[in-house]
Amino acid sequence: MKQIQILYTVFAILMLIVLVANNCDADCLSGKYRGSCLAWNKKKCRDTCTREGRTGGHCSPSLKCWCEGC
Repeated sequence: MKQIQILYTVFAILMLIVLVANNCDADCLSGKYRGSCLAWNKKKCRDTCTREGRTGGHCSPSLKCWCEGC
């Protein structure tokens, strides 16, 4: 009986992980942004991502432009 309870608990946790992961919008690299994406370039990054059909964009610490809502 205890094994079934553990099995159901593990199953419930896995289902929660899958459901939460499906609701998250992942970020993706911009395909059109060129050059380093520094703090003062964030408007250019955001505008480039918007033109790509994304909801917005931001510069990462690795100096790349990441689009939101991919």
